[in-house]
Amino acid sequence: MHSRQREAGQAFPIYITVVAGLLFLAFAYFVVGESADQRNGAQGAADAAALAAARDARDQIVEELLGPKLPDDWADLILGRGFGPGAACQAADEYAQKNDSDRTSCQPYYGEYWGFTVGVETKKTIGDSVIPGTADEKGEAKARGVVVPKCSLSGAKLDCDGLGSLIDPDDLGSVPDLTDLFTVRLIDPN
Repeated sequence: MHSRQREAGQAFPIYITVVAGLLFLAFAYFVVGESADQRNGAQGAADAAALAAARDARDQIVEELLGPKLPDDWADLILGRGFGPGAACQAADEYAQKNDSDRTSCQPYYGEYWGFTVGVETKKTIGDSVIPGTADEKGEAKARGVVVPKCSLSGAKLDCDGLGSLIDPDDLGSVPDLTDLFTVRLIDPN
């Protein structure tokens, strides 16, 4: 009967250890969730900023195309050459700020399409946690917004996605909507 009394309470330290381990795992899982949330917030901000930069560049190009004087080289404008990246990057900065992030980079991109690659970092950190070194971590992401021309220029005719010419030479006041000439979308930044 004495052996039973000595065994009483022997499981208690094991129970405490298991509960402490489970609590640690729960807190660690919470930190992983916070980290994923920061990353998703950063990606949303990067996407919005990249689309804003590409849209601003598109607007600049269209202003040149449809401005009071004819551009010297329409093909260069349709291919995205001739816009000022400063205003486009400022638009990216505004959208990053609206999404509680700071713009860390903004670079013009010329590939199959043209646009901008924008990097952002969240303003908020993960905060104090049970995992060392994560308190000051911020979410970082980058995105690429591009302008895709819907039109091709052959001679003096502007053909837009097989719809024929959207600009009537007899009615110079018939200016098409920007979405008829270009579309803005995201592509993989890598």
